[in-house]
Amino acid sequence: MSLRIRLNILITTLLVILFLFSSYYTISHARNSVHSEVESSTQLALQLIQAASSSSLSERDKIASDEQKHVKFIRKLTELDMIRHVHIEIRSPTELLNPADDDILFIKSDAPKWFIQLIQPPATEIRRWLYTPVTSPIDVLIKPDPLDEIHESWIETRNILVFLSIFIILANILIYFVIGIYLSPIERILEGLASIRQGNYKLRLPNFRLPELDRISQQFNHMTQVLSETKVRNQLLTKRSLEIQEEERQNLSQELHDELGQTITAIKAVAVSISNKTTIEKRYINSSVRTIVQYSDHIYQVAKNMMHRLRPSVLDEFGLVKALQNMIDEWNDNQENIFCDFTFEDIPSYLSDSLRISLYRITQEGLTNTLKYSKASKVNVKIRKVVDDGVEKINLKIEDNGIGMDKDGVKPGFGILGMRERVEMNEGQFKIDSSPGDGVKISILVPIDK
Repeated sequence: MSLRIRLNILITTLLVILFLFSSYYTISHARNSVHSEVESSTQLALQLIQAASSSSLSERDKIASDEQKHVKFIRKLTELDMIRHVHIEIRSPTELLNPADDDILFIKSDAPKWFIQLIQPPATEIRRWLYTPVTSPIDVLIKPDPLDEIHESWIETRNILVFLSIFIILANILIYFVIGIYLSPIERILEGLASIRQGNYKLRLPNFRLPELDRISQQFNHMTQVLSETKVRNQLLTKRSLEIQEEERQNLSQELHDELGQTITAIKAVAVSISNKTTIEKRYINSSVRTIVQYSDHIYQVAKNMMHRLRPSVLDEFGLVKALQNMIDEWNDNQENIFCDFTFEDIPSYLSDSLRISLYRITQEGLTNTLKYSKASKVNVKIRKVVDDGVEKINLKIEDNGIGMDKDGVKPGFGILGMRERVEMNEGQFKIDSSPGDGVKISILVPIDK
């Protein structure tokens, strides 16, 4: 689960808790309000009944008869039935003096039953007996009727709950997108880490609005800068190491040529001289002379091959293309079941010594690997100059029709690693593509270092 979703769930949980707390507070407030209203209405009804009773029983109007006083008293009591939240039932010994009109006195509320049960006050009735000059005592029953107040409280509570629900939904949506906006730099950071894993140390992250992510960006950029500098230093060290190796090989080749070659030539010359000048024992020494000559030729050929492997002189004398052609021709001459086809296009003569050596050794190692592992009958070597993003580069391809390999399951040997290191030393790109039964395709792209 992503951090964005986890934060959104946490905030949603907090909002739901806030909603529940607000609902509890709103319903509690509505219950207290209904209870207070009903209690106030009941007390008001009692006070007015007592006042009506006292007024009706006074003798201010001595002219009025008892019957008139009775009618006046009943009318006053009946008027009290219009008080909100209560119903006053007035009953004589023989009849109900104020029949209730349900359409007027009682409001049918649309409040749900659970809400009514939560906030309605206890059903407590209050009874009073009043006396008049005409009739027996009148029974006055005060019944609480909170439905209209509950109805009003429900409307108010419902509006509050609907508002809170809409607020929570909108806030949750808004928070989800806001979190996404503020956490979007994390994707950039992950892309940067993936780029580093692929060996790209040139990527730099921008500044972010969040201070914490901005510090991560700064540390990331510092890390990539250090890695880039380290990579450059390693490339320079590798390049210098290979240059030293080539220098040593060149010196060794020159020494073999100057010392061993001359010595072998001298041996051969002495042997030939002995053969020409000896007459008495010629028949006895001819065999030895021939042996000396054969061994001398063999040693010379070995030395020549060694010098070629260490430092091909043709590379210095005639350039890269001629050196590759000679190497491939000799390779074809020594192989019976495999043939190498060599093609080239527009190879400039101003290639650096390091680049020429690298391309030569890469080709040499590629052919060696093909011979050892591919079981191929044909291999193609193609080298040409290309222009990539306005930069002149050398593209070298080595492709065979052998058994191929599973590049995900086979670890590259020292040969592949050596080729890759030489390419990276020249700030190039190394790509190997293969699958079982489809041969091996090696593609190299290196910039021309003029």
